[in-house]
Amino acid sequence: MKKLLILASMLILIGVGKSMANQADLFSYDAVTIENQMAQLDQLEGYVLSNPGITLGEMSTNGNSLASLVSDANGISGFNLANEKVFGVPSFVWGCVFSWVGVLVVYLVGQDKAETKSAIYGCVVGAVAYTAFYLIYYFVIYNANNII
Repeated sequence: MKKLLILASMLILIGVGKSMANQADLFSYDAVTIENQMAQLDQLEGYVLSNPGITLGEMSTNGNSLASLVSDANGISGFNLANEKVFGVPSFVWGCVFSWVGVLVVYLVGQDKAETKSAIYGCVVGAVAYTAFYLIYYFVIYNANNII
């Protein structure tokens, strides 16, 4: 039985490793594109420093092309941060990994009913998974060792 469990766990680890190996392009980047974007931000910073008191609305009405760096969908805006997860971690993971403490963190920090509900679902899934692992351990591994 132990050999079967070891073989199954090794196959799962190999499968997980192979699935992650195909995602190597996530860590590659184009240095030229980043340099161009940073140069545009430097231009915007220089314009704002040379014109103290200017607002984004004034820049947009004057037709300044640098205003689009901040006002487009990919720009820096408080509205983009409204859908941000709690500390960058999905609510389901908070509940699944940290149980009721994770639900409490999501409730207090996120203050969003949908996110809190997702954390509660994660908490339930985590509790079921923990119980299943405990029962498997108790009935399969622990009792198998005591029988022999």
